[in-house]
Amino acid sequence: MAGVAGDDGGTGMTAGLMFPKLGVTSLRGQGGCYCGRRGLPREWVLRMYADYQRLGSLSKAGALHGRTRQNMWGIFQTAGLKLRRRNFRPAITYQGRKYTTDGYGYWRDTIYRSQNYRPGMTYLHHRIWIAHHGPIPPGHTICFKDGNRQNCAIGNLEMLTHDEQQQRRGTGKNGATVTAGTRLELLLSGRAGMTATMARRR
Repeated sequence: MAGVAGDDGGTGMTAGLMFPKLGVTSLRGQGGCYCGRRGLPREWVLRMYADYQRLGSLSKAGALHGRTRQNMWGIFQTAGLKLRRRNFRPAITYQGRKYTTDGYGYWRDTIYRSQNYRPGMTYLHHRIWIAHHGPIPPGHTICFKDGNRQNCAIGNLEMLTHDEQQQRRGTGKNGATVTAGTRLELLLSGRAGMTATMARRR
């Protein structure tokens, strides 16, 4: 690492090599090794730890210091510094496969996350339906009777065509019909205002 060497003061040691990111002085010749996990100066480690606490992420703090997440973990473990516990999503296991919820509320396989990669294996409710009733025919989908996407009990599942699913979801309303009343009121009030204005001009 590049730095500026200072006067050794007759000690035979080189001081004054500055770590540009933290301004920590290198003390070569005093047993310090700055290329591994165990030889980092305590001050440097504590400043890295402060960044970790501020950012709340080993990956983000590591990116700040040019290190990997695993490397940061090892540095803090060696220094005896406490790390935050990761909040893992709740998981369930079915037929040897592990499932966690995705952003849409479905139980999704932790490995086969894409249906393109392994059809019928991605979603837990698909897997349960297939185990009880066989493959899902093209043009059909598995739905939840109670609307709860996390209730994958076989009694809560039903197979519908895409048209049937849309009919179940349909309310007979759309963006135009929902706002029709308000738009009509605005239109009538606007016409009334225009009529009053024209009458005053006459």
